[in-house]
Amino acid sequence: MTLTDTATDEFVAALREQSRRYHDQHPFSRRMNEGRLDRREIRCWVANRFAYQAAIPRKDAAILANCPDREVRRRWIRRIHDHDGTADGEGGIEAGGIEAWLRLGEAVGLRREEMEDQRHVVPGVRFAVDAYVTFARTRPWVEAVASSLTELFAPDLMAERLAAFERHYTWIDPRGLAYFRARLTQAPRDAEHALEVVTEHCRTPDERAAAVAALAFKCDVLWAILGNCPDREIRRRWIRRITDHDGTDTTEGGIEAWLRLGEAVGLTRAEVLDERHVVPGVRFAVDAYVTFARTRPWLEAVASGLTEMFSGHLMQRRVADMLARYDWIGRDDLAYFTNRIEA
Repeated sequence: MTLTDTATDEFVAALREQSRRYHDQHPFSRRMNEGRLDRREIRCWVANRFAYQAAIPRKDAAILANCPDREVRRRWIRRIHDHDGTADGEGGIEAGGIEAWLRLGEAVGLRREEMEDQRHVVPGVRFAVDAYVTFARTRPWVEAVASSLTELFAPDLMAERLAAFERHYTWIDPRGLAYFRARLTQAPRDAEHALEVVTEHCRTPDERAAAVAALAFKCDVLWAILGNCPDREIRRRWIRRITDHDGTDTTEGGIEAWLRLGEAVGLTRAEVLDERHVVPGVRFAVDAYVTFARTRPWLEAVASGLTEMFSGHLMQRRVADMLARYDWIGRDDLAYFTNRIEA
């Protein structure tokens, strides 16, 4: 089956439509470009993003390994050279994008060794990067090529980011921004080739749909990487949840309130604390939730907390029912529930 010019235009339009999912729309990216990140947040982003930068040659090597087309391979291999470099140097383009990113890390105050050993990379970022490399290794090679078409949207972001860094983050040595300058020319070149490959090899509606889905997946990967970079303004408000449960020097906290409920219903504090009565199914469910919050993008973990939208009415009913049916439990013993109604 061959594509008509109209069908090809529609296919390319569908690919470009994915720009709405690109990570330049992420709140963290917007705050960065507006100059609203502090030094610690910049360092966190640079350190975590390095995991992605370091994985790009492995992703491209996987595409090369799966690609049967010699002409495509001859051009695609430039991407590996762009990132791994072709020679040691003083940070010039021949040193490669990974070296340029390491120099950006040094410019923002990170040591080279703490970048290279990825000690600051959070689990959610590592998961997203590994998922991208696995995608390139296991999916049809044309789909993996299509996933790289985020480069269609990259030049504008790179230009905006470069201007933002030069305007707002003057404490960063301008020589550390070489990566962004290089991508201003490399990304359009690479996008042009990838688009040529995808439009030539995706000939059926199913192949075109798979290519669009691959590009959407890549946008999700980039979004997830930013989604795991902490946002100071959100942290300042979110930390109240910890103090609500752990308590402070002047407030009791939800854990203490639950321990008092346990005593009110006839349990000793010790047997509640050591969790001797917790059945395996409950322990499994709790551990799964903590693992989810630790390993998934932080925005997804925040979204999982939205059951609180429905808990207020439940807490009110629970207090009323317990006072009505269990007269041996006093209102003071139900402080956990009454506090959660207000929270």
